[in-house]
Amino acid sequence: MSFWRDYKVLIVMVPLIGFIHLGWHRIKSSPIFQIPNKDSAPEPDSLALASPRKNHAQEK
Repeated sequence: MSFWRDYKVLIVMVPLIGFIHLGWHRIKSSPIFQIPNKDSAPEPDSLALASPRKNHAQEK
Protein backbone atom coordinates (compact mmCIF):
# COMPACT_ATOMS: atom_id res chain seq x y z
CA MET A 1 0.00 0.00 0.00
CA SER A 2 3.01 2.32 0.20
CA PHE A 3 3.02 2.55 -3.63
CA TRP A 4 -0.47 4.12 -3.54
CA ARG A 5 0.49 6.46 -0.73
CA ASP A 6 3.69 7.58 -2.48
CA TYR A 7 2.32 7.97 -6.00
CA LYS A 8 -1.43 8.65 -5.65
CA VAL A 9 -1.21 12.13 -7.19
CA LEU A 10 0.68 10.72 -10.16
CA ILE A 11 -1.70 7.75 -10.50
CA VAL A 12 -4.73 10.04 -10.53
CA MET A 13 -3.40 13.02 -12.51
CA VAL A 14 -1.70 11.29 -15.47
CA PRO A 15 -4.84 9.48 -16.71
CA LEU A 16 -6.95 12.55 -15.95
CA ILE A 17 -4.72 14.83 -18.03
CA GLY A 18 -4.65 12.21 -20.79
CA PHE A 19 -8.46 11.98 -20.92
CA ILE A 20 -8.77 15.78 -20.89
CA HIS A 21 -6.32 15.99 -23.79
CA LEU A 22 -8.17 13.33 -25.79
CA GLY A 23 -11.50 15.03 -25.12
CA TRP A 24 -10.16 18.42 -26.19
CA HIS A 25 -8.68 16.90 -29.36
CA ARG A 26 -12.00 15.23 -30.15
CA ILE A 27 -13.92 18.47 -29.61
CA LYS A 28 -11.51 20.43 -31.82
CA SER A 29 -11.66 17.88 -34.62
CA SER A 30 -15.46 17.60 -34.55
CA PRO A 31 -17.09 18.93 -37.74
CA ILE A 32 -19.65 20.76 -35.62
CA PHE A 33 -16.99 23.17 -34.38
CA GLN A 34 -15.15 23.62 -37.68
CA ILE A 35 -15.52 26.95 -39.48
CA PRO A 36 -16.77 26.26 -42.99
CA ASN A 37 -14.49 27.54 -45.72
CA LYS A 38 -16.87 29.11 -48.24
CA ASP A 39 -14.15 30.83 -50.25
CA SER A 40 -12.50 28.15 -52.33
CA ALA A 41 -10.15 30.56 -54.13
CA PRO A 42 -7.02 31.44 -52.16
CA GLU A 43 -6.38 35.05 -51.24
CA PRO A 44 -4.12 36.89 -53.65
CA ASP A 45 -0.57 37.48 -52.58
CA SER A 46 -0.20 40.95 -51.06
CA LEU A 47 3.20 41.46 -52.66
CA ALA A 48 1.82 40.60 -56.08
CA LEU A 49 -0.94 43.17 -55.61
CA ALA A 50 1.51 45.85 -54.47
CA SER A 51 3.93 45.44 -57.38
CA PRO A 52 2.95 47.09 -60.69
CA ARG A 53 2.06 44.67 -63.42
CA LYS A 54 3.71 45.04 -66.80
CA ASN A 55 1.69 44.82 -69.94
CA HIS A 56 2.95 42.38 -72.56
CA ALA A 57 2.84 45.18 -75.20
CA GLN A 58 5.12 47.39 -73.10
CA GLU A 59 7.75 44.65 -72.71
CA LYS A 60 8.36 44.36 -76.48
